[in-house]
Parts: sequence; C-alpha cells; structure tokens
Amino acid sequence: MIHIIYTGGTIGMVQREDGALQPAAIDDLLKFAPELAQVASWDYCQLDPPRDSVDLGPEDWLRLARHIQDRYDRYEGFVILHGTDTMVYTAAALSFLLEGLHKPVILTGAQLPIGAVRNDARNNLITAMELAASGHPQVAEVGIYFNDRLLRGNRAVKTSIFAFDAFDSPNFPPLAQVGVSIRFPSIPPLPPRPEQLIVHQTLTPRVSLIKLFPGLTPQLLHALIDAPIQGLVIETFGSGNIPATPGLIDILARAIQERELLAVAITQQLQGSVQLDAYAAGRRLQDAGVVSGQDMTPYTALVKLMFLLGQKDLSFEARRALLARNLRGELTPPTEFIPESLPTFSPARRGPES
Repeated sequence: MIHIIYTGGTIGMVQREDGALQPAAIDDLLKFAPELAQVASWDYCQLDPPRDSVDLGPEDWLRLARHIQDRYDRYEGFVILHGTDTMVYTAAALSFLLEGLHKPVILTGAQLPIGAVRNDARNNLITAMELAASGHPQVAEVGIYFNDRLLRGNRAVKTSIFAFDAFDSPNFPPLAQVGVSIRFPSIPPLPPRPEQLIVHQTLTPRVSLIKLFPGLTPQLLHALIDAPIQGLVIETFGSGNIPATPGLIDILARAIQERELLAVAITQQLQGSVQLDAYAAGRRLQDAGVVSGQDMTPYTALVKLMFLLGQKDLSFEARRALLARNLRGELTPPTEFIPESLPTFSPARRGPES
C-alpha cells in the first residue's frame, strides 16, 4: 500500500477564468491516471488547502514529517505530489527530519498539469508510484522522481523552468533510471542509519545565503549579515575562494567568534566541491571559522543549517562538526578520515520499526 500526499503544484492545477493556474483537488488529479490501480494499492490525503510550492516552508516540512511518522508502519512507501519551485528544499528537509528512514519517500510533480493534452504529469506520477512500490533497497530514502530519473532528494537541483527534464543531480548519480525497464546504478551507500525511525521536531529558519560577487564591500557584507541570523551559507568562487578585499574576512570572523554564527562555504558552480585548503583565498575562510560544505547544493546547505540549529542540545562546536559530516548522503566526504566520535542526536519522537 502506497500513501499519496498531495500538497499542490502544477501537476494538479486547473485554469481559472482569467487564465491563471491554481491548485485543484486531488480527486480531479487522480481521475487522469486510472492506471495507478495496476501499479499498487494506494490511498491519499491532501494538504488543506493545496498550495503553490512557493508558499510551503519549514512548518509544512515538519507537518509532512509528522504525517509520515504517524503512518509509517501502515504503508510500504510514500509519494508526495509537490510543486517544482521548492521541491528540492522539501526533499532536503525531509531527508534530515526522517532519520533512520527505511522506506521510500518520493517527491514528484510536473511542468504541465495532468489535464493538459500534452503533459509530463502522468508519467511522473505513475512511475513514482511504481518505484515506491518496487521494494528495491536503493529507493528507501527521500528522492525526487522526474523525467525518467530518481534522484537523491538532498542532491537534486532544479535546472529548467520549461524542459520536462527539469531536475539534475550534478555531483551524485541517479538512484534509478527508467526506460523500458528500471535500472538501479551502483551508488555509494548512505551513511549508517538507525534501525528505528527518528522524527526530529524542530527547525530554526533564522538562516541566510550570500553569493559572493566581484565588488562586494565589507560595509555591504556587514549590513547583509547584521540581521539576527544564526546560520549563513556562503556561495564562494571556484573551490572556496573569497576576494582579498581588506576587511571582508574580518566581518565574517567577528560574526563567527562573537555571535557564534554557523557559516558554511559551498561553490557557486553546479559541479565540484569546496576545498578551503586548496588556495590561499580559501584558507582565509577556513581561518575565519567557516566550515567547508564540500559539494552540498545551496538548498541542502541552507536546510541543514536550519536542522542543526534546531537541535537545542548541541554546542556550537558540535554543530560545526556535524555540518561538515555526511549525515544523510547530502555531501561527498573528504578523502581524509572522519572521526566516528562526533556527536550524535538524541532521539526526538520515535516511530515504529521498519
């Protein structure tokens, strides 16, 4: 049995009299895919009311995690129908909130509504359901299915607003590739997971993101991070470089030391990883106390900050250590040894064993 959760988005939208698209009820959506009955047994619920994904945020992610927890022992898997604009944020959040997940949670959506004559919605919905019901161990995590590929949710990025092939995973291979048959390529394993589902209950959204650019002044940087934020994602040049503009690093270092600002560096490029010790320009960030985010996407880095800041029993140094650690397959660890003595989380609410 698969549980479908409809949040809204283009996949189920209908056209209003003025021509604008708005979310419709799930019954109107599912009538366009009668083949679902041949794929698996299923039931459904919907967010009330269904919303455009730009209106979904941390409280909705927590609500989805609790919804899955409450039904975890009753279903083989979960399919979440979601708008494409913020799908990667929701997928990343669920990957952190659902610790010890051993069942598929697959997000999917569409570029065109399912009621359109030519659309991608039916294929995405039917195949996401087939994958969720497959029982293959490689889908037992949070994923995004779109256009014949199942991607790890916290590795995905949206790359197009008009192509059916709208998502990619630049630094990690697909979990599954779908054609005439379904193939499961060999992938690096997930980090060790507890046998029991642990659902975390808190996110702290007091975070921000800054993209470095030529001409950024210390005064502007100070103004940008002087807000009451607790976490900062810095999109750097190349593999972690920052300009040598006098005073720029001092602003960051002061915020990290005096306010315990949790700061992580990622690259502006789609492919590649931050290596703060590779260049002198990157070492300035390292010396200031900025953590290397390796090859995390900006969406995942931002959500990971929300997640770690929400763990109230962790010290600042513990959060810094976990920020650099591969918790849910969200980053490629550096080749050097990562100590196993790093802090772990105390369970929040526990669900039934998988």
